[in-house]
Amino acid sequence: MKRLPFFLSMGSCPRRCIYCHQGEITGTYSVPSPEDVLRTVSAFDSPCEICFFGGSFTCFPPEKQQQYLEAVFAAPSGSTVRFSTHPECISGAVLKEAGRYPVSMIELGISSLDDEVLKACNRGYSGEEALASLRTVLDEGFHAGAQMMIGLPGQTRESSLQDLRRIDEIRKGRPVTIRIYPCLVLEKTPLAELWREGKYSPLSVSDAAVWAGKLLTEARRLGFSVQRIGLHESESLSRSVIAGPHHPSFGELARSAGLSLSLKTENPEGPWDVPSRSMSLLTGHGEYGFRLLSEITGLPLSETKRRVFFSNGDTVQPKFI
Repeated sequence: MKRLPFFLSMGSCPRRCIYCHQGEITGTYSVPSPEDVLRTVSAFDSPCEICFFGGSFTCFPPEKQQQYLEAVFAAPSGSTVRFSTHPECISGAVLKEAGRYPVSMIELGISSLDDEVLKACNRGYSGEEALASLRTVLDEGFHAGAQMMIGLPGQTRESSLQDLRRIDEIRKGRPVTIRIYPCLVLEKTPLAELWREGKYSPLSVSDAAVWAGKLLTEARRLGFSVQRIGLHESESLSRSVIAGPHHPSFGELARSAGLSLSLKTENPEGPWDVPSRSMSLLTGHGEYGFRLLSEITGLPLSETKRRVFFSNGDTVQPKFI
């Protein structure tokens, strides 16, 4: 099903997070009206998923939420709607209203569950409050999404891995889809000022890829579906990033790191059997995967390559696939 994204660019957000500027990320600075959405979906000729991103959807007044959601009934039969929102604006009443519509997913901006990290980022809630909101979404029968971040001020790899495990504890087999975003320093944000003052040091691309790779590997081990790693690349994003792990193929680097880390865990010195369909994760981007595997095993690069065997069959199914 085709997705129709509408970016609400910080629409109704209860406060300004220090790292966020949705306009700079998406290149969209004005919020489309419900009438704009209605006109767009009415012209569509096949079922679609209407997506409201970039704002805190359920923080809008109830009547405005309803106006946006009503657009799904003007779309072709079988269409659905999803939206992202702030954990502060989740309640039983909000979800009861959302239940009147064919909602495919409700995504929460989790960012972190570490209270000190949340405070530093001006998120406005505690880790327990975020988990309570996620639990409410699941208890009401919705498919939930958790948008996690890495490299935030004061955040560590272990804290983000622990965040994932805490989410796993409350889902109890219910559907939760994960997104993983690296913290980038964007122009026109409070984080940019902290960076200029030397009070924040962003991750390098390689460090961020390894961190995201670890989180990806743990998410798959726990049985989560990972929908996306890294922000959608755009001309506006590329122009506005002034520091941090920005790479147009960040998701691919993270998957490469996840593969290399998994190989090391399963057999510290090889040999390793890898499905041919995953070959590019080792050979792409200047042999990033091979080089990382060489680094973490301590083997020379040439010897690392010699110990990898690519299988054309479907019998090899490592955990990282």
